[in-house]
Amino acid sequence: MKDEIVILGSGGGRHHIRTQHRATGGFLFKFNGIQAHIDPGPGAMVRLTQYKEDPVKTELFVVTHAHVDHYNDINAIIESSREIIHDKNYNYYKKGILITTLEVINLIQEYHLNMLEQIVRFKAGDKLNYKGVEIVGTKAIHSPVNESFGIKFNLKEYSLAYTSDTKVFEDFSNQFSGVNILILNLLRPDSITCKRHLCTDEVIPYLNKIDPPLDCLIITHFGSYMDGPRSKRNFVPSQVNKLQEQTNIKKIIAAEDGLKLKIDELII
Repeated sequence: MKDEIVILGSGGGRHHIRTQHRATGGFLFKFNGIQAHIDPGPGAMVRLTQYKEDPVKTELFVVTHAHVDHYNDINAIIESSREIIHDKNYNYYKKGILITTLEVINLIQEYHLNMLEQIVRFKAGDKLNYKGVEIVGTKAIHSPVNESFGIKFNLKEYSLAYTSDTKVFEDFSNQFSGVNILILNLLRPDSITCKRHLCTDEVIPYLNKIDPPLDCLIITHFGSYMDGPRSKRNFVPSQVNKLQEQTNIKKIIAAEDGLKLKIDELII
């Protein structure tokens, strides 16, 4: 199996946008010969080049909500996904599918929307079959004024889900039942809460309710309290240790900028 995750940014929030202490480029998910770019925030295009990834291979674009650390580079990512934009009569070569919210669609230039084969307005509970892979919108409770969703990819061999930014809620665990790999946006360490994001202590009980247990948890999208301008130290290693000690998850991995993970090494 050649499926892979490539971390183009393990940071999130305005302080990492400003400092790039941790990058904010989102991540690539490569599956069944398909390349998806998910939540391409500021610097995504630069990180693709830095980590020697090919944007021309991207055919699936996912933006989970209209916050700048998730959508900022989407125009550049769409345009750079093709070597030739149009023919001599300026007819655009259509390529790729965009999965996102109406708010994000309205933020993207019409010039770039015209380059796409399909634009799918997505929300929790929606389903899309893309080349034999079921893509499902999961629930995310984040901003009171912005639509948002997480996303799950159900393949024959495994299932991978991404929470996006969210807080915990009653059905948080149930929607990840049967998931092998969960990519979790974990903004803050220990019990340092944030109204619209997750911290370690509050999410642990919900992770333990996922049945059957995850094969692998990947934590990412760290805020400045976790590691950055306002943290006294890098808290990421201690959170990995805490999750290993207090959950039933087989493998815990902390994202790092440029990290490349082979799917067949994550599934037990």
